[in-house]
Amino acid sequence: MEIKKILFYCIFLISFISKAQVGIGRVSPNASSMLDITSNNKGLLIPRVSLTSSSDVTTIASPTTSLLVYNSGFAPNGYYYWNGTLWVQLATVNNTNWTISGNSGTSSATNFIGTTDDVDLVIRRNNIRSGFIGNPTIASGNKNTSFGANSLNAVGTGIRNTAIGTNVMPSNTTGQLNVSIGDQSMFSNLTGNTNTVIGVGALYSNSSGNENVALGRNALTSANANNNTALGFASLRQNSTGTNNVAIGHQAGYNETGSNKLYIEMSTAANGTDSSIDNALIYGEFNNRIVRTNGTIQVGNPATSGYSFPTSRGTVGQVLQTDGTGGTSWANSVNSLSLVRTNLSANQNVASTGWQKITFNTIAFDTNSEFNTTTNRFTATKAGYYEVNAGFHTFNKSDAEYYGIAVYKNGVEYQETSSHHYGDKLISRIINCTINLIPGDYLEIYIFNGNAPSTIDAYTGKSYFEIKQLK
Repeated sequence: MEIKKILFYCIFLISFISKAQVGIGRVSPNASSMLDITSNNKGLLIPRVSLTSSSDVTTIASPTTSLLVYNSGFAPNGYYYWNGTLWVQLATVNNTNWTISGNSGTSSATNFIGTTDDVDLVIRRNNIRSGFIGNPTIASGNKNTSFGANSLNAVGTGIRNTAIGTNVMPSNTTGQLNVSIGDQSMFSNLTGNTNTVIGVGALYSNSSGNENVALGRNALTSANANNNTALGFASLRQNSTGTNNVAIGHQAGYNETGSNKLYIEMSTAANGTDSSIDNALIYGEFNNRIVRTNGTIQVGNPATSGYSFPTSRGTVGQVLQTDGTGGTSWANSVNSLSLVRTNLSANQNVASTGWQKITFNTIAFDTNSEFNTTTNRFTATKAGYYEVNAGFHTFNKSDAEYYGIAVYKNGVEYQETSSHHYGDKLISRIINCTINLIPGDYLEIYIFNGNAPSTIDAYTGKSYFEIKQLK
């Protein structure tokens, strides 16, 4: 009978505990908890277990999910619970997780953001993927860097490529040492090596070309060739097979399809069949070793101490000369110095006294066509120093008058030789001088007749007018 009573009370107590709160160290347990423990300032001692790893299921066989222990085995020690798969450490005051407000006490040698297994790192914004760090589909290539959707996806054995942007080198297989930055840059590259590209769509069509440099949107976009350098938006855009070209500037060499060309321009100006032929500011041909400018070349500032060159061609035999104020023009060659000799075609009658021009009207020679037989004057076409020789003879005269010869420059007497005449004899006067002339200056020979009339002898050995340019 007593045993039956004991069993009855035990069953009743168990039923009561399952329906009510249990207090340990408390007379009145908290109604909101199933178990209310009062430690009397002693605390709760959790079981201490020396786990070997986060996946240890041997030390505690078949642990139940939510089992709590204090791990004194693998580092770091602390409170761990079993989540059904792994032992997970409870957060501690010295939290090792990265926080959204920054972190301190980190070490670049041991701390990092990323994964410790072979899993890609995905970054999201508004729960939408906005960043991705992972391995492309690589067969055996290494040391490649890719940042952007579908970039460098098909690398086979290619090595040391850098692709930044969407669809950058998505088909590259064996190409190596390429740097391509910008959406769809080097889009078609398969085997091309050592190309450097910055710009959306730059070097788009290249599949096997090597050592090209393309900087600017759509630069070299049609090329599949070698050794081209294009700097500027759409520079060398239409060139598909040309090599060794250099184009600098907005749309420079846009329509050029050949090789070995140089363009420095800010338009589509091109050589060949282009309507703007020869309009590029600077055009050159590397294979022919030529360079051309389609504008005015200046050396220094012509407004101060420099000078500029003309843009038109001169005539045969002309050379370039300066006006001393920054301008230049074509003039007869300095190698063809002025040499002139003139005579009279007939005796000249001098009907009055005083100074009168001798009408030299027959040219013996004139290297630069500077003597005018109508005005009987020499007009310089280039600056320089000139020597003048002239003389005249008259027929016999009987008097004691004054006779002379003079060189006139621009209508003003420059130098004179004169003296009195005595007796019944012919009169002879000669003159020699050196004079500085600039283009446009003119010279004439005058006679001073002291007694009219007189007659100048037209014999070529007696009456003459010579000009010789010294330098």
